[in-house]
Amino acid sequence: MNAISTFTFHQDHNVRVQMINGEPYFCLRDICIVLSLDSRSSSKFELDNKGVEKLSTPSNGGNQKIIYVNEPNLYRVIFRSNKPEARQFQDWVFNEVLPTIRKTGQYQVPTQPKAPNYITSDDMNNIKRLVWFCASFFDHEDAFSRATWSSLRHVTNTPSPEQFEVEQLPLLESEFKRLYSIIEPYLNTRRACEKALIKYFIRGRADAALLQQLLDQMHGSVENLHENTNVKFPQLFKIQCTDLIRRKA
Repeated sequence: MNAISTFTFHQDHNVRVQMINGEPYFCLRDICIVLSLDSRSSSKFELDNKGVEKLSTPSNGGNQKIIYVNEPNLYRVIFRSNKPEARQFQDWVFNEVLPTIRKTGQYQVPTQPKAPNYITSDDMNNIKRLVWFCASFFDHEDAFSRATWSSLRHVTNTPSPEQFEVEQLPLLESEFKRLYSIIEPYLNTRRACEKALIKYFIRGRADAALLQQLLDQMHGSVENLHENTNVKFPQLFKIQCTDLIRRKA
């Protein structure tokens, strides 16, 4: 036999349970207290003697022989109660206690959800400064800031205006690195274009037609990127998904 476990119903009723040959037996005295029944007249419960055991149980006065009943007998006792909580007690035992006992061999009180560990105001200010820093390089600063916040909340699965948590800081760091890996080559290219503009067209007074040709090439590159993003990428994604489904099938 395993050690006696105790579980609590409605935070103020303790019921002892003992595993015997892999089957839970419940302390009859405790059940009767919960259901406002008299355990001294147990004959009225019409218990099946095959599911009744007298077990040595620690008490304030030392070990005592106390009656424990199996699951079928437990329901026989519950049916004798007219207390409104009897149905709640039955559902609780059936839906929560018994599945847990069968899985672990004992009852374990459900643990309370861990309180979120939110980031500090200093952390949030640092994030805001990083967003501002990234957006400050762009003419469409507000739009870039909104897009950045959207990406941060997406990667952490944190909808606005919920706070970020400390555990999400590595995700935020990784997302900022991803954003910077996009921004940096763009800024380098833009600087190179500006230097060329100064050197060849402003200072060098190159033909304006050449400038228009350069601008047309840049515009064409943007159009190609737009086409790839909206047409080719979804097609590639669909093909990859189809291949994945086939591999799983």
